[in-house]
Amino acid sequence: MKNFIIGTAGHIDHGKTELVKALTGIDTDRLKEEKERGISIELGFAKLALPDGTLAGVVDVPGHENFVKNMLAGATGFDMVLLVVAADDGVMPQTLEHLAIVDLLGVKEGLVVITKADLVDEEMIELVKEDVAEAVRGTALEGAEVVVTSSRTGQGLEELRQAIARIAARVRERDSRGPFRLPVDRSFTLKGIGTVVTGTLWEGSVADGEEAEIQPSGKRLRVRNVQVHGQEVERAYAGQRVAMNLPGISKFEVTRGHVIGTPGYLHPTFMLDARLYLLPSCPKPLKNRARVRLHHGTAEVMARVILLGGKEELLPGQSTYVQFRLEKALVARYRDRFIIRSFSPVTTIGGGVILDTQPRKHKYHDTTVFPALETRERGEPAELVLLVLAEEGIPLSRERLMMRLEIREEELDHALEKLVGEGKVTAIPAAREQLYVLPHVLEDLLSRLTELTDLLHSRDPLKPGVEKEVLRQQFQPTLDQEVFEVLLERATGGSLEVHAGKVRLKGQGRRLSEREEGQLEEISRRIRDGGFSPPTFKELVEILGVDRTKLRDLLQILQEKGEIEQVNPEYFLHRGKLRELEDKVRSHLEKYGKLAVGDMREMFGVSRKYAIPLLEFLDRRRVTRREGDFRVPYDTGR
Repeated sequence: MKNFIIGTAGHIDHGKTELVKALTGIDTDRLKEEKERGISIELGFAKLALPDGTLAGVVDVPGHENFVKNMLAGATGFDMVLLVVAADDGVMPQTLEHLAIVDLLGVKEGLVVITKADLVDEEMIELVKEDVAEAVRGTALEGAEVVVTSSRTGQGLEELRQAIARIAARVRERDSRGPFRLPVDRSFTLKGIGTVVTGTLWEGSVADGEEAEIQPSGKRLRVRNVQVHGQEVERAYAGQRVAMNLPGISKFEVTRGHVIGTPGYLHPTFMLDARLYLLPSCPKPLKNRARVRLHHGTAEVMARVILLGGKEELLPGQSTYVQFRLEKALVARYRDRFIIRSFSPVTTIGGGVILDTQPRKHKYHDTTVFPALETRERGEPAELVLLVLAEEGIPLSRERLMMRLEIREEELDHALEKLVGEGKVTAIPAAREQLYVLPHVLEDLLSRLTELTDLLHSRDPLKPGVEKEVLRQQFQPTLDQEVFEVLLERATGGSLEVHAGKVRLKGQGRRLSEREEGQLEEISRRIRDGGFSPPTFKELVEILGVDRTKLRDLLQILQEKGEIEQVNPEYFLHRGKLRELEDKVRSHLEKYGKLAVGDMREMFGVSRKYAIPLLEFLDRRRVTRREGDFRVPYDTGR
C-alpha cells in the first residue's frame, strides 16, 4: 500500500483545521492556546482513509504569518497539498506565501479547496476561482482541480475525497529501501515511557529495536515502540507519520530540527552549495553575503549567502549558484529542498535545491566551480561518479563514494559497472572492498609515488629504502592507510619494490660512496681488533668524524652483513664474539655456580665499563640472572 502525506496550506482562518476535522473526524488543534484563540499555532496531525482503503497522513499547518516557521517544519514532508482558500475572503498574503513555499519545496501534486461556501453566493465563488487561477499561474498547482466545500454543511466533502484519491494515484511512492531518515517535528515525554518523537519518515524504514543515530549530535540509541497513526507496527515505511520511543535520553537532547537516521548515514555540515531561486515577490534584491534564515526539513539555521560567480546581488525572479555558510550544523543530503526567509522583516524570499553537502569553501568571484555545480544539478549518476573521483584525486571505496555522492545504491552500482566497462574508471581490488579511480589519476599517483621514493631515498642513501609511514606522510598525510597500501602494491608491480618494510626503486638498495665504503672497513677493523673492548659508539663518532645518524646507518649495514653484533646501542662486537661470550660464561657457571663482575673482567680482559653491559646482555638472553652481587644460571630455582 502506498504511503504518503497530505498537507494543508493557506491563510489564517480560511478553515484548514475545520476541513481536516470534517474529512478525518480529528481536531488537530491540541494546545490550550489554540482552543482559546481559535487559531492553529503548532502543526496538527491526523489520518485520512481514502475510498480505496489507502490510509494517508495529514499535516495541518498554521496559517498565521507569525507561525510560518512552524508551517515550514511540516511542509517539507508533503507529497500532496490542499491549498485552502476561504470563499468569503479569497486569496490573501499567506495564501501566496504558502503557495510559494510548497512550490519551492517541489510539491508537484495537489488541489485547491475553496472552503466556507455556505457563507457566499455562487457569483462570489466564481470570483474566488478566478482569483485562485491567477495566483497559481506558473506554479505546480496551475491547472489543478478546484473543489468547493463547506465543513459545516458537508458540501463537496465526498467530491474532495474522490479528488484526493485520484491525485494519490499519481503521487510518486517514496523509497523505503536502504537507510532511514526522520526529521523530528515534535519531542515530548510520556510518563512511564520516556522521550517520544514524531515526524514524517522521509526515506527508508525503521523497526523496534533497531539502532539509530541523532544528528547533529551523533548520539546513538535503539528505537522502541514504533507507531504509525497511534498503532504500534512491526516496521514503519517512508511516507508515513511515525512516532517512536527513544529510551535513555531526555526530550531536550532531541528536539525539532534534529534528524534521526540509520547510523553512519547522515552527516552534519556547516556549508552547502545550492541552486537558489529568488521569488519575484521578494521586495528587494538579495545582496552577496546577506544573512538569511535557512529552513530545511524541520530545522531553521541562520546563514550567510555567498553569491557565486562574482555577483554582488540577485534580483527578484532570478536564480544562481550559491554557497551557504551556516552558523550552526545542519543535517542535509544531496537534492534536498530548502527555503530561505529574510532576517528582518521575516518573510519568505526564496528557496531551491541542495547540490553539495560537503563542499570546499569557494571564493564568491570564482566561476571555475560552475561546471561541477552544473553536473550536480543535472544529477546523472555516471557524471557524478566521474566528478567526485576527479575532485578527490585518490582511489575511493564504494562506501566513500556513497557518502560523497548521496545517491541511491542501485544508481551508484549501475554507474560504476558502466564506467568500469567503458574503461573510464579503474577498479582496484583491496582488502576490505574494491577501490575506484580515474585511469589518468592512478597513473599520476603512481608516478608521483615513484618520484617521491627516489627523492627521499637520495636524501638518505645509506638507508636500504624509505620507511612506509614516512613515505605516506610525505606523499599525502590524510591518505587512508589501506588506500596507500593499494597504491604501493600497484607501484611494486612496476618501478618500486618493498624490502623489509622499506620502499625503494627496483634493484636499488643502499648507495655508498667510496669514502663510505672505506669508513665501513675501518669500523669493522676497529671493532674486530678491539676484541671485547672495542671503541664505543661515542668513541667511533670522534675517531671517524661522522655525525651520529650516519654512524648508526653504517653500523646497521655491518650488522646486516653479519660482520658485527650489537650488545647495546653503544657497544658492538665483531661476529662470533657473542657466541664466545655465552660459551665461556656457561662453562664458568657449570663449574662454579655463580659469576661476579670481577670474573668477567678476568675472563675477557675488560674493564667494568664493558663487563656490566656484557652481563646485562646475558640477563636479557636469559643465560644469567642477577642474585645480589652475583649472576647465577637463569633457570636456577625456577
